[in-house]
Amino acid sequence: MHFLTRPQLRLTLPLLALCLLVVTAYWAGLHGSFIFDDVASIVNNATLRHLDGSLQSLIAAATSGTSSPLGRPLSMASFALNFSFFGDTPFPFKLVNLAIHIANAMLVCVLARQVWHRLGHDTTATRSVVPTITVVAAWALHPINFTPVLLVVQRMTSLSAFFTLAGLVLYLYGRQAKSKNGRLAIALGLFVCWPAAVLSKETGLLLPIYVFLCEWLVLGTFRSTSRKAKWLAIGVIASILAALCWVNWEFLTAGYGVREFTLAERLMTEPRVLWLYVRQLLLPAPDAFALFHDDIAVSRGLLTPIDTLFAMVGWIAVTALAFRWRTRSPLFAFAVFWFLASHLLESTLLPLEIAYEHRNYIASFGIFLWLASLLFPDRESVEWYVPRLVLAASFVFFCGLVTSIRSLQWADEFQRTQVEVSKHPGSARANYEAAVTVMHRTFESGGGNPMAYQMAQVYYQRAAKLDRTSKAPLIGLVYLDCAAGVRNDPALRSDLLRRFSSTPFTFGDRSIVQSLSGLLVEKRLCMDDHEAMEFIEAALSNPSADGSMRGMIYAVAMDYAAAKMRSIPLALTYAQAAVASDPGSVALHANLIHLLLQANRLDDARREYKMLTGSPHSSRDEPVLGGLKTIFEPMGKSAHTN
Repeated sequence: MHFLTRPQLRLTLPLLALCLLVVTAYWAGLHGSFIFDDVASIVNNATLRHLDGSLQSLIAAATSGTSSPLGRPLSMASFALNFSFFGDTPFPFKLVNLAIHIANAMLVCVLARQVWHRLGHDTTATRSVVPTITVVAAWALHPINFTPVLLVVQRMTSLSAFFTLAGLVLYLYGRQAKSKNGRLAIALGLFVCWPAAVLSKETGLLLPIYVFLCEWLVLGTFRSTSRKAKWLAIGVIASILAALCWVNWEFLTAGYGVREFTLAERLMTEPRVLWLYVRQLLLPAPDAFALFHDDIAVSRGLLTPIDTLFAMVGWIAVTALAFRWRTRSPLFAFAVFWFLASHLLESTLLPLEIAYEHRNYIASFGIFLWLASLLFPDRESVEWYVPRLVLAASFVFFCGLVTSIRSLQWADEFQRTQVEVSKHPGSARANYEAAVTVMHRTFESGGGNPMAYQMAQVYYQRAAKLDRTSKAPLIGLVYLDCAAGVRNDPALRSDLLRRFSSTPFTFGDRSIVQSLSGLLVEKRLCMDDHEAMEFIEAALSNPSADGSMRGMIYAVAMDYAAAKMRSIPLALTYAQAAVASDPGSVALHANLIHLLLQANRLDDARREYKMLTGSPHSSRDEPVLGGLKTIFEPMGKSAHTN
């Protein structure tokens, strides 16, 4: 009995071989560590570790995300299930990411053949397998799609892409089938896959735009529509989008207050970044890829730097050409508009970081499909077929080689950071991470030496110079001097106080402020009480500190006053100030309650606890509230018994 027809076998066997190649390329990196945003979103998220088999605990874990207004519940639930079934080591998390990536590659295969077929290309001939495999292999092995596999938190990207691609595949199948099954497929794509994509990551919102592009450029739906109707539709859609932006303008732009660039500067910079992505896709040189691209100069004007204007004019020209050639060369138009559409959310108005490679996870598909069509025109007999085949195989092989090299580097955190800083010495974050790993390998492990001191110092100093608002590198220098027993430099101390008192607090500063309690209490900054309180007061005097940041700083002061100064009354004063600064923080309320209990002010503690439990809170706060509940329930029973 034959389970697969000959045409299916011709495609299935290469796909199985490709899956093996993808696993081989990524295998070393699966043994790497949790890094960067993995720590805050996954490792330090206690709610993810409290699955007890109940629906309530799963909902609590799913809604514990803070990466966006929606919280990305499906992605968060998948992390919780990872903890529940496989424990807290990084390997199974990354293995699941790899499985999702391979599943996405299979969906890319189906989508490529659907688009290829709808544009009149033969998908049954033997040679039609070659362009499909080229597209899938280039997509699956390309190093630009690396971080959604080995940076665990970027499962949000790959999981959203899975549902987006599945929704689009189902939609195109339904449009071709034109039957009851076809209508069911369209319904599943739009009403199941689309919400699932959005709940994994907000980039799933782009599915209707991908559907529109397929209707326009692949299915040719609007060819018979009058020009007047087209312009009317464009006007209506543009008006709706403009109205939505106007109504939500404060929400869209709120984050620019803690960025080192404005909205206008971001919009001028992104065309240059998009060309960078295209260059990475077409010329995947090993030095081009990195976790951080904060070494990209922000465009402060159309001629600052000069390539800003050229980049903008270039995209206008390419877009105009794609529109004009939409009938003559539909795959070129598809590649251009697909790529630009994929960047509508993350490369336009929102106050996100300037550049990240994972933003091309879906965007790269259109470009690879177009390149495959250039290499393998739809003819059985084509000139230079073998050289074209060699060129395609060489490109795929090189992509796999670069990905394998990166995977080996990511298997060891020290090696990863040293390689990244060597390739991107102008990246403040790369320098800071390199210094942190040097510290971890040497002074924090009891093996400090002059060479390690000099290495860490150079990296910290370079990071501080490259990012003149970041607080972390200067804290790192103080920490380094303390660990090495080197006397504090007065100029360093002065610069530290200046940065904490006058430079804006950014998103990145939150993590260093959160770590200050442990650093100060454990004397890892070698500050006495006067120096520590002067440092804290400098941070509190910063006019850019919002309520949340001030609450965190007051919490640091509270911890120091209680643990080092042994003054519960002073700690209570700081705890109350923290709650007043950020009344919505359950953690700050819990701090105050614990201090009230230490001060034997039981009635005040009960009153505060009652107010806290009666107020709205997120599921991420459940572990904190659960801990308080175990304290107050026995007290209530004891009082009732008496």
